[in-house]
Amino acid sequence: MARVAPLAVALLAASSLAPDDKERLQHAAQLLHGPREPEVRQGARECLAVGNADSIQLLIDVLNREQPHFRDIVFEVLPDYKDPYARRVVAKELRANKKDEGVREWCAQLLGLYGDPELAPALVEALSDVHPTVRAAAARSLGKLKFEAGAKKLEKIATDKDPFARADAIEALAAIDARTYDATFAAGLKDADAGVRCALLGALPRLYPDRAESSASATLDDPDWRPRMQAVENLGVIKTKGAVEALVTASGDRRPVVAMKATRFLQKLSGKQFTLADQWSLWWKENRDTFEFGGESKSTTPGDDGKRTRASYHGLPVESDHVAFVIDKSNDMTKPFSKGGSKDEAARKELEATLGRLLGTTFFFNGWTYGDDLKTFSKAPVPLDDKSERALLKWIEKETCSGNKNIWQVLETVVSDPDLDTVYLLSSGEPEVGLYVHWNRVCDHLANLNRFHKVVVHTVVYSDSAWYREQLEHIASSTGGSFTSEQ
Repeated sequence: MARVAPLAVALLAASSLAPDDKERLQHAAQLLHGPREPEVRQGARECLAVGNADSIQLLIDVLNREQPHFRDIVFEVLPDYKDPYARRVVAKELRANKKDEGVREWCAQLLGLYGDPELAPALVEALSDVHPTVRAAAARSLGKLKFEAGAKKLEKIATDKDPFARADAIEALAAIDARTYDATFAAGLKDADAGVRCALLGALPRLYPDRAESSASATLDDPDWRPRMQAVENLGVIKTKGAVEALVTASGDRRPVVAMKATRFLQKLSGKQFTLADQWSLWWKENRDTFEFGGESKSTTPGDDGKRTRASYHGLPVESDHVAFVIDKSNDMTKPFSKGGSKDEAARKELEATLGRLLGTTFFFNGWTYGDDLKTFSKAPVPLDDKSERALLKWIEKETCSGNKNIWQVLETVVSDPDLDTVYLLSSGEPEVGLYVHWNRVCDHLANLNRFHKVVVHTVVYSDSAWYREQLEHIASSTGGSFTSEQ
């Protein structure tokens, strides 16, 4: 049986717990050291069942360790704590932890999930943290709590150099007092950073619903595709003729993915399967006066005249013109593929076939490999032609398969590229290493990142493991992407 940290044993022995709870937590402390995940999960659940300050301290101790699988497991139960004294332990950790900004960020996140304003002073203090991820998490939580006493400090963060902290502070201020910070939010919608504009536009319908349509319509002229995509998403759920007219305009957007998003909203609203901007413009001209809501199509399969679906990758349509192909180069890719050869060889052949079908189109791409290290083919997406296709395939072939999969690292890196709107992630299984490894934590943080980037991630897994397939399927669905698997 795994050894328990002496300090944990001493604290449990000295506590005023009932004998049954003390024995249960001593057992939980042993389980939380693993070495297997089922033991850790059982230990976490036993801590939650006791539900007091001693039990939550055991879980926070796991957050402070280096095993990412165990950290993700204990975070499954931490939001469910109800005891106010247990929650104060989280606030204490946020204040006292000087070594690990990740733990401070997670504590700030938890305090917002708990919804207890009495814990907010620790979040106000965290707005002075040296790490922007902590400041951003504290700002988001203060907005959830609508903690008015934190507004003055949030005003300073609303001009933070970090775009995430800046946007989260502006959103928090509007959540606390929408009228007072109306001008602050309006200025944020014109921020120099397109990601900030995108994130705040996404929050606008909740905070200022009366301006949702007009702001989204105006954003269709934004020079960056990300705010335009968010504008289309806002307009797609507004039931006014003005919103439909704006979607008709957006169906001709110069970014194929933005135009396609608008088209799919229009297809659902109208029941028509048009795919071209001119078709929608003529339809609207002929039907605007008589159009009524309520006849939305129930079909979830969009029409496609073949002009936007450029090719396929493992059967997944390639509809974008700014794509990242992310290829697993971990040790697992040396294993046999069901159709012959190794998984690595199969991945290269499929990529070659996809690029071959895309030659002759306007298409920008980049490539990443991950395993021992995360590597990129080019500093920025490059146009596809014979030369760049050969260069990418040669580069991928030279990369050897070794190491473990850090899927969060590659997702965070690729999604943060403002030029890319679509990612095809190929993996031989679930993440093995990284800051986040289980799908619940990967998806939560990917969704937060995607408020600023709007990237769709499609996933392909080379595995017959239902567990691995589930991990990759969740990652895709959290971004609106598709998933497929091969063995």
